[in-house]
Amino acid sequence: MKLYHTITLLSLSLLLLVSCKEADDISGDDVPGYTPVMVSAAPVTPFTRGYIPQGMYDNFKVFAASEKGGAQTVAMNGYDVNFVADDWSYVNDTQHIAYWNPNADSYLFTAGAPIDAVTDINASSMTLSLENNTTGSVMAAEPLKIMNGSDDFGKRVNLRFAYAHCRVCVAFKKEGTEDMTISDIKLTPDAAIASKATLTYSYDWSTDTPTATQQVNTTEKSADAFSFADVTIPANNTSDAVTSETYYYCVPDASNPKGWQVSLKCNGETKQASFENSETWQSGKNYIYVFSISENGPKLINVISQDNFFDCNDIESGGEFSNTDMTE
Repeated sequence: MKLYHTITLLSLSLLLLVSCKEADDISGDDVPGYTPVMVSAAPVTPFTRGYIPQGMYDNFKVFAASEKGGAQTVAMNGYDVNFVADDWSYVNDTQHIAYWNPNADSYLFTAGAPIDAVTDINASSMTLSLENNTTGSVMAAEPLKIMNGSDDFGKRVNLRFAYAHCRVCVAFKKEGTEDMTISDIKLTPDAAIASKATLTYSYDWSTDTPTATQQVNTTEKSADAFSFADVTIPANNTSDAVTSETYYYCVPDASNPKGWQVSLKCNGETKQASFENSETWQSGKNYIYVFSISENGPKLINVISQDNFFDCNDIESGGEFSNTDMTE
């Protein structure tokens, strides 16, 4: 998969000729002499999977506005962008091509994916709808300000997407030299945690490098267990932890309770234990809860917190990994 795809504008018929005043927004089907605004989905960090994945999200919603003398003019008012015929496109009957206004001081861009997760988007904020799931994370683009006169003005816009959910997975290492099959794995909170929420990004465009602050508003809570796929640890693996093939994408609510229960079957024998979650779940972070398994049952020995879902040194689902912190 490519790191990004651009919107290409091919075979455009001459339907509308638009003249512009100094601070006007420019749009239409074809405006000779002006450059169309093209957008791309690019990763925040250079991972082959750290972007809007084809097949998971083939669409996003984008907002763009030009600035002139402190006044904003909307150029793309929550445009739906879809992946069509191997390219990104936003042109349809109601969404005309946006053009760079050469008289603007700057352009502002933000976006969210997928389209149906974006409940509101404008110059000041964007609100996303989040729900705990095992499919994937909603994504938000970093706010981008392109100044007139910069190398990026009038060129393809690379919207850098990051994950809005956090991701939770489990890993196990065993004691002893026998084959071990761990099944019926469940993590259950002692009290209800956030299961649905809205996540609002508020933007500060006052500098050339805009920032966003996040606010989580929990709308539903649940104490349902997280169920994970079985893990098999071969007899000769006495040092490496093995991850489950299940990942949970969770609402990053800092007010979630800390107490949890882990229950599982180890070679058919039911075992359980309580543990405290010391981590405050944050957007975009990956949390691996590592348990050791002995005759006494499971014991949490480490929580690995990573800044991106895929910076795991090739920790694949169901894969093995070693770490100097895998000791109690």
